[in-house]
Amino acid sequence: MASRLDSPFDLERCGPAVDIALDVINEKFLAHHNIELKKVQGSYPSCSGAIAPGLAADMHFKNDVIAFVGPACAFALEPVARLAAYWNTPIITGMGDQPPSEGELAAPASVVSRMHRLRNLRKGTQPPSEGELAAPASVVSRMHRLRNLRKGTQPQTLFNDKGKYPTLTRMSYCQCRLPRVFTSVFDRFGWAHVALLLDKSDLFSLTVGKSLEWGLRKEGVLKAVRELDGNEKESCEALLLDVSMYARVVILSVRGSLVREFLLAAHALGMTRGDWAFLDVEIFQGGYWGETGWEAGDERDTAARAAYEALLRVSLKLPTGDRFDEFADTVRTRAKDHYDYSFSDGEEVNFFIGAFYDGVYLLGMALNETLTEGGDIRDGRNITSRMWGRDFHGITGHVRIDPVGDRDADYAILDLDPVTGKFEVVAFYYGLNSSYRPVAGKAIHWPGGRRAPPPDTPRCGEAQTVIIYCFIGLALFLMFAVTAACIAYK
Repeated sequence: MASRLDSPFDLERCGPAVDIALDVINEKFLAHHNIELKKVQGSYPSCSGAIAPGLAADMHFKNDVIAFVGPACAFALEPVARLAAYWNTPIITGMGDQPPSEGELAAPASVVSRMHRLRNLRKGTQPPSEGELAAPASVVSRMHRLRNLRKGTQPQTLFNDKGKYPTLTRMSYCQCRLPRVFTSVFDRFGWAHVALLLDKSDLFSLTVGKSLEWGLRKEGVLKAVRELDGNEKESCEALLLDVSMYARVVILSVRGSLVREFLLAAHALGMTRGDWAFLDVEIFQGGYWGETGWEAGDERDTAARAAYEALLRVSLKLPTGDRFDEFADTVRTRAKDHYDYSFSDGEEVNFFIGAFYDGVYLLGMALNETLTEGGDIRDGRNITSRMWGRDFHGITGHVRIDPVGDRDADYAILDLDPVTGKFEVVAFYYGLNSSYRPVAGKAIHWPGGRRAPPPDTPRCGEAQTVIIYCFIGLALFLMFAVTAACIAYK
């Protein structure tokens, strides 16, 4: 795992969870087989594929490991998962669909530059350096995925093709499920006309947006998609006016700072009074991937707070209950004692930490079954097959791993409480049965004090107004056309 990255899934936070799970499975699943698993630990300083494969090779050849736990971040996980497949070794991660950090977001520029140099090499111009020659495999793959995303084909996020990663199990979530989550919300409120604003300059927003675009088009509810470059000063007002011609429900697949800009623009246009609804995705509730709240400490905070009342937010469902609270306390203690890390005030033991625990626990279940049946615990594909397509109650709640090794995660739908100014959970989406369930005693605070969701289509009076304006415009056009024809005739 990455160490000292100050991320929600680094070694100092997730390592204690792995240790706790190892203690549990050694006692519960392996002791009666006279087997004890021991941890071999390696870490790297950043989320990249530069060091992680070497560490994995050392563990495979020097330590003869029977399973890999981690990496968490996608760009380190990808080459290790390929090696694990070749070695027939199970690999489990509590993340694996991670939005890249700021440094990785900037990577495409250097990637494009390197691709240009490689192209020039084929033309017979000055050759690239040795390091540039070593990079193409992952570079070309990433460039192809980005190109396919922009073409509008079915999105293939990094680990969707399990033919390439047959021993990989992901314990957190898959972006490919997000269309189902959004569709459950739309079905609940009778929304069949939806627009999507997509920031193509932000890799997380792009991949999430393209997953939504593909899935919602299949459902027949997506009526308009507009891509923008978040690094350029594009007019939020113009984009909102454009998509408002097609839908009253707008998904904002943009970086956190742009969510605020779009909602402020919508507020200025009068689109936050209850006739429009906005939705966004914040997979992990926290500031690691950028601030996504209304408060920025500027003169627009009051307007932003009011505007955010029109927003519904989709996030991973956070684990709760006495069992998880006890687990969280143990994680904090072990992090301080064994990893020299103290959780800051207000910092929660997050979902991904629990997902790593559940991953090791699931591995223990599969090893126990294999040993009981006299199987080979070094047959990684057999062990992996026992982890896929099953349900169990883990530390993060009900865990269902689908037939291709991805978790059917549960999600929370949040809205802004106008009294507290904080987002609160008002409903859950349960992946097990693809259902939307409101939280008992909680109601969505629709903007403008309204008691009902925005209509899917304009109300009759508003529709009549639009028709009147269309007739006025047509009349003016005809008048100018006739006048011009008369002048031309004379």
